Amino acid sequence: MRLIQWISDQWRSSPRFRIVVIAFLVVLLVTLLYPFETTTVPQWNLRVADDAGKPVREINVTEHWQNYLLEPDGHEEAQTTNQNGLVSFNARSIRASVARRLLARIGRFGNYDNRGRPVRYGAVVVWGSKDHETTVAVYQGEGTPQPEISVQRLYVR
Repeated sequence: MRLIQWISDQWRSSPRFRIVVIAFLVVLLVTLLYPFETTTVPQWNLRVADDAGKPVREINVTEHWQNYLLEPDGHEEAQTTNQNGLVSFNARSIRASVARRLLARIGRFGNYDNRGRPVRYGAVVVWGSKDHETTVAVYQGEGTPQPEISVQRLYVR
């Protein structure tokens, strides 16, 4: 009760105190509402090779990503490897305020959402070739994504 009385007295008697309190509240409000950027999946440079280590040309590669905490739906982008079996996906990020992140965390604990999935998810699927199996690589949310994926060649007998 003494603290409230002290604040009340300071508020009435000191214009400097009012300025400090108002400035503090403005900074706090801006900090809570500013949409900070978070990377869901960093840039993913991927080389697709067959089981013999040779590059696989012109095969479809689709990247999937989602921040389960902040997004209700996932995203995807499809590309085709070049002549060297290379494909590159830009970094995937999301902007959200501290307030939104805190509200999203209510009811979700740890580094997993309420369904047991990691909060940040990224994966690539290599597909669309009659000569190679469909293959998946998953980004675990830490470090850099794997730089190479090996696809098994299908053998016709």
